[in-house]
Amino acid sequence: MKKTLLSLAACALFAANAMSQVVVKTNAGDLNLRLIGRTNLDYGRYIPHSDGLNYGVKMNDTRLGCIATFDKDWTAKMEICYANRAVSFRDLWIGYKINDKMSLTGGNHFQPFGAKILGLGYKFIEDAQADYAICPSRKIGVSYDYTSNPVKATAGLYSDANIDALGGANGVNQGYSVAAKLIGRPICGDSSVLHIGVAAMYTDVANDYNYTVNQPETFNSRTLISTPSPVANTININRGEAELIYIYRRFYFETHYLTAFSNMVDGLDNIEMNGGYAQASFLLKGTKQNYNKKTGLAANASPKNLELLARVDFLAIDEYRTFDETGAVVTNPEQKVMDFTMGLNYFFNKNLNIRLNYTVAKVERGDDEFSNNAIQTRLQFAF
Repeated sequence: MKKTLLSLAACALFAANAMSQVVVKTNAGDLNLRLIGRTNLDYGRYIPHSDGLNYGVKMNDTRLGCIATFDKDWTAKMEICYANRAVSFRDLWIGYKINDKMSLTGGNHFQPFGAKILGLGYKFIEDAQADYAICPSRKIGVSYDYTSNPVKATAGLYSDANIDALGGANGVNQGYSVAAKLIGRPICGDSSVLHIGVAAMYTDVANDYNYTVNQPETFNSRTLISTPSPVANTININRGEAELIYIYRRFYFETHYLTAFSNMVDGLDNIEMNGGYAQASFLLKGTKQNYNKKTGLAANASPKNLELLARVDFLAIDEYRTFDETGAVVTNPEQKVMDFTMGLNYFFNKNLNIRLNYTVAKVERGDDEFSNNAIQTRLQFAF
């Protein structure tokens, strides 16, 4: 097993280094095309394993795409993903640079809400529970971004439909969402950052909506929190977020509070969800943490750095009522999940890293309680 993993690591390193060199340029320099991609090799196991839940090795979330820059001020990105035996789009957008601080983006891309926009820059193997459940993924729309050292502001208008599920009845109303985020950075230096941000999103729901958290993602075999799938009769959803990031040399701290309020039709309770997390890391080997001014979020450590991490995370859905298949009203109990995760990351180079996470989770669904403890490792290479 050890030799197999070492062989896979060697192959991943070679492939990542080779693919990262695939760049096409014109002689005039007005077009630059770069190949991008990634894949994850995961191993996970529930602790203890006596409950019969799944474990094992999984290669998932493999992505391939390209980034093109042309005519100096234009950028386009296309990325497809193979995961859970299905192929789907991820990024599919074009951007225009107005000047050094302002830009426009149109197409399938992240809305300015939550930390999912980080992509490869996330610290842990999995998103925090609150991000996983409350923050939406990429949507088709247009956004405006202003980025400077002290201030970052982003706002956009989006369809609420998934780019991979745009079919269905002709003329179907796909709904829309409006999102905005404002970040202030009183400190934004090379080795120290103080970042304070707020975000809001309004979603006019034309289709059914549901919140579900399936973790650990290595197994995707246990649902921690779930509303009926789908939650019908949702009128609209209001989301809010507050966040803080502090970086000083080798130390990093980040905390988010998120809330979502679903307005339901008359006769049903509104659905309220609240969550938050706080996470910190320290470089056991390395000189400073990294921060991405463009995304407004912390980024991966530099090559040859060893990082120790910890995160506490909670998510709660209040008791509410919905309709079942027969039209009868059903009362759903309050649901809560809290977990604590320890992690260790090592970055071989800019293309290859390995992560180790151990998570202790407690889930409550009304009077029902259970624990969900797991160890996970991930070898990830990207180019």
